[in-house]
Amino acid sequence: MAPRKLVFWQVDVQADFMLPGGKLYVPGAEKIIPKIQRLVSAAVEHGVMLVSSGDSHPENDPEFDTFPPHCLRGTPGARILPEGMTDNFRTIPNDASHKLPDDILRCPQIIFEKQTLDVFDNPHAGELVERLGGDREYVVFGVVTEYCVRLAAKGLLGRGRKVAIVKDAIEALNPEDGRRALDELQALGARMITTQEALAAVRAATAKASADSVRK
Repeated sequence: MAPRKLVFWQVDVQADFMLPGGKLYVPGAEKIIPKIQRLVSAAVEHGVMLVSSGDSHPENDPEFDTFPPHCLRGTPGARILPEGMTDNFRTIPNDASHKLPDDILRCPQIIFEKQTLDVFDNPHAGELVERLGGDREYVVFGVVTEYCVRLAAKGLLGRGRKVAIVKDAIEALNPEDGRRALDELQALGARMITTQEALAAVRAATAKASADSVRK
């Protein structure tokens, strides 16, 4: 039985951020790839919904006034790493005219494209959170701690959702800024957990769902 009270929220696990030589490489990010792989594998094995965000920039995107060009649409650098992918996924463009599919909650992985730091600038991200209801806990991991991870977590917390940050499956560009971001998120109500604790939560939720099913 799928532990439906958990949602894994994966932030920008893309080659340009995660791998040495990437256009906007986050130093040390490659070290968290095995933990991301473990989290994604657990989501697949136990039926946890995996929500992912990914930059998908056109050429001359306004964001390139602040950051070097990165994650250009259709390039290898924009691809989510294989360790962050399932076999069955749907990509949701940042386009208000695009309809979120009626059966989207049955999809194992949903990828929200974005052109800014904030995944919730894609209006469908907020729509999905509303569809999921208020009783889920969102387990957040990925990069970059002080930018897109922070904004994704704040967006969830601001919508009254429970949030846990996987502190050993995130990476910051600036360690001090990363620490400040985590302090801010904790003050707003986020929990800090480890990869091991996230995996244990999945196993516990699966066991509870199975027990509840037997009792019915």
